[in-house]
Amino acid sequence: MKWRTKISVHKDGTLYIRGHKLLDLIGKYSFSEAVFLMLRGAFPEKYEEEILNTILVASIEHGIEAPSTFVTRTVASTGNSFNTALSAGILTMGSWHGGAIEGTARNLQSNKTPEAIVSYVLEKKEKLPGYGHKLYEVEDPRTTIIFKRAKELGCYGKYIARAYALQEELKRQTGKKLVINIDGAIAAIISELGFDWRIGKFFFILGRLPGLAAHLYEEMVDEKPYRRLDTKDIEYEGPSLKD
Repeated sequence: MKWRTKISVHKDGTLYIRGHKLLDLIGKYSFSEAVFLMLRGAFPEKYEEEILNTILVASIEHGIEAPSTFVTRTVASTGNSFNTALSAGILTMGSWHGGAIEGTARNLQSNKTPEAIVSYVLEKKEKLPGYGHKLYEVEDPRTTIIFKRAKELGCYGKYIARAYALQEELKRQTGKKLVINIDGAIAAIISELGFDWRIGKFFFILGRLPGLAAHLYEEMVDEKPYRRLDTKDIEYEGPSLKD
């Protein structure tokens, strides 16, 4: 069976990545630059590297209460290996936790008008990905900083403008102004950088991994086994209990 790839190849004992020797990259290029090379096949401009670093730092942590974090710690607390617990945390990242980046980027990169996108979502009685947040009602401060930095770096373009257009259209059709959350902000930035919407969740995973690793290590070193819900946190709604 043949495997075709444009990404890497071994030749004469040397690994080449996108035509560049790995050994020539080590110590010369940053991790973010290497990420661009892997995903896009070329090194980024300086502003592209800096805005990528911005969204990665913005994603690195959001408290122990975040699903990916407390699941990671819970799995670690029951005696699993580091990679198992870390994988469990990553697997919690779905449509409503990190996964909204893909949905938002897909909308931003589509040819449909904001009106058509919002109308379709409301018709299906679904949520518009990338908008609204449980903690932030007026603004997501991370989004504010990300977009400010994008403007400073000169990569504030049509996709960020389109993100705001969707926000305004959502308000027009529902009467509610929902904030562009960090997923929406990351989606706009990766779209500005030319990345396909289908790899949107990768950027959230990449940014959040150090935070998960820190919590995981803390759980292993500082806490006793094992985590479980407290009975006071359980609301039983089943049939009456029989004596």
